[in-house]
Amino acid sequence: MQNVLIQTVVYVTLLGLGFGFKKAGIFRVEDSTFLKSAILYLTMPATAVNGMKALELQPSFLWCLLIGFVTCTVLTVVGLFTARHSSPSRRLLYLFSLNSFNVGNFAIPFLTGLLSDNGFAALCLFDIAVAIYLYGISYTLAGTITGQDGGFSLGRLVKKIFTSPITDAYLIMLVLAAVQIRLPAPLLRLAEVMSNANPFLAMLSIGILFELRLDRQSLAEYLRFFALRYGTALVVALGVYFLVPLPADIRQAICVLLMAPVASIAPLLTKNAGGDGAQAAQVNSLSILTGIVMMVVMYTVTG
Repeated sequence: MQNVLIQTVVYVTLLGLGFGFKKAGIFRVEDSTFLKSAILYLTMPATAVNGMKALELQPSFLWCLLIGFVTCTVLTVVGLFTARHSSPSRRLLYLFSLNSFNVGNFAIPFLTGLLSDNGFAALCLFDIAVAIYLYGISYTLAGTITGQDGGFSLGRLVKKIFTSPITDAYLIMLVLAAVQIRLPAPLLRLAEVMSNANPFLAMLSIGILFELRLDRQSLAEYLRFFALRYGTALVVALGVYFLVPLPADIRQAICVLLMAPVASIAPLLTKNAGGDGAQAAQVNSLSILTGIVMMVVMYTVTG
């Protein structure tokens, strides 16, 4: 319990520093572009390599992929049913934000050092399922909502999956684990050094991008959104914890991940599909604060 509280204080402080330096004019929103590129292409793939360097595949990992798909499906159905009589913009908000999770830029940095190696691998496999769902099924549904001919494209899905450095690192380490090949010690040491910078850069960039502009009407809408998201996620977490035959460390990792913030790419996907990107960005910022609290509570309860 003490470790997770210390980790929370440290990471919230880093987030606050990024936000405070932006307000003071020391950092600009544009600076986050460099940080996000460093995370995407360097520190996050290194974190995947470092976290999965001693991975030994086991049948329970298949459950992580399945849980990822099932969770996204449940949240998608619940969200679209709730917003079925709403405007296309609101339905797109629920489509891309309700059923997505910020694994790479938030959950993994936040939980670094708190989970076992198998727990870390569970996060990675869950993330693969979320990515496939987000860029495949969600894109297809978005085209249906807006009436545009943007249906499912296997080529686009494959391109999104295999041009993501993080996902590529996951898959490479899974293949190496399957054939029982270990990377050379110097390469592992490099990955370890680079991965140590990942939590710092991730929280700093999130702090720089963090922004809240709320009025009473929008606040009521956001409260409904998060009540629906976390109410559904809690039901799924209860099912995982009590019904799915998983080792305790993997079960804990999945339950904590289900409380994670909305994916950082969700506002951009919402905007590109014709939705309200600014509103999605507000949801994203709010989900960071909510996610921190919910992840800490879930980690404590399942520990």
